[in-house]
Amino acid sequence: MEKITILGTKKYEEPQKHNYGDCIIIDTGEKVYIYDCGSKEHAETVMAYMEDQGYDKAVFILSHNDSDHFNGLPELLSQNKIDKIYTTLLLKYSDDILERIDDKRRSKESVKQAILDKYDNIAKLTGAPICDIYEENWQLEDEICIVGPDKEYMLDAVAKNLDGREGNTTDGETNVNATSIQVKVTIEGHYVLFDGDASYTAIEENLDECDVIQLPHHGKSDQAGKIFEKKDEDIDIYYLVSDNTGGSNGGSDDLDEKGHKVFNTKNGEDICIDTNFFEKNITKRMGCLG
Repeated sequence: MEKITILGTKKYEEPQKHNYGDCIIIDTGEKVYIYDCGSKEHAETVMAYMEDQGYDKAVFILSHNDSDHFNGLPELLSQNKIDKIYTTLLLKYSDDILERIDDKRRSKESVKQAILDKYDNIAKLTGAPICDIYEENWQLEDEICIVGPDKEYMLDAVAKNLDGREGNTTDGETNVNATSIQVKVTIEGHYVLFDGDASYTAIEENLDECDVIQLPHHGKSDQAGKIFEKKDEDIDIYYLVSDNTGGSNGGSDDLDEKGHKVFNTKNGEDICIDTNFFEKNITKRMGCLG
C-alpha cells in the first residue's frame, strides 16, 4: 500500500460555510480506489491526483446514498475516470424487503418505487459500471477488503426505512447512514477501518483488529464515545475524522478528543497515512513517555 489520503478543504472556496463531504483516496501503488466523493471540488482534486500519479481509471466505493458522500461521483463518471463502482443495488432484493415489511397493502412494484425514491442518488447511476457488494468478492486487493455491513442488517434497515411505521433510525443513525459500506485497508502492518456514517452496532465486530479507525459520521460524538470505550485498553490507536461539514448541521464540534490520537480534517488539511505517518507518531509517543 502506497498511501491513503483523507481530503480536507483548505484549498476550496469558503470551507467554513460549505459542506464538501467526504473523500478518501486509497493508492496501492498500482491501482487507485476512491471511498466516497462528496463534492465536485473533491472530484477535481481526485482527478488531479490521478493525472499526477499516472492513473487513467479508479475503482469507486460508495458507502451510502447521502449527497455529501455522492455528489462528486457524477463528475468523475462524466470524465470517464471510473472503472467500477461498489455499492448496494437494492432493487435486487425487493422480494426480500417486501417480506420484511410485512404489510399486505404494499406490493413489489411499490417497494421498487420506494427504493428509487429513498435511494435516489444510487438510482441516478443507471448505466454506470456499478455492482452490488453482496454479489462480489469482498477481497478487492490483498490490502483492501469490504468488511460490512452484514447483509441481513442492511436489508432489515432498508425495510424499516421504506416501511416508516417504526421510525427512520437504526441504532442511533438514520436507516441509510447506519448501513454504510465499511472497508478495511492494510498499510505498514496497520489495519485501517473506513466506515462512512455507519452505526456503532454495524462496525463493532470490525473494531477489534483495527488500530486506525475512522470515527463515523464526521466524528459524531456519541458514536465516537462508544468506540473510545471499546478500544480503551489498546495503547496505539489512531482515530481519523473526515469533517468537511462547514457550517452545516453535524460534524465533530462536540467531539472530546482528550486522551486520544485524533486526526481531523476540520482544520482544512488533508490527512496522509503512509510510512512517515506511523514513524512520526510513534516518535511523538515515545517522546511523551520519556
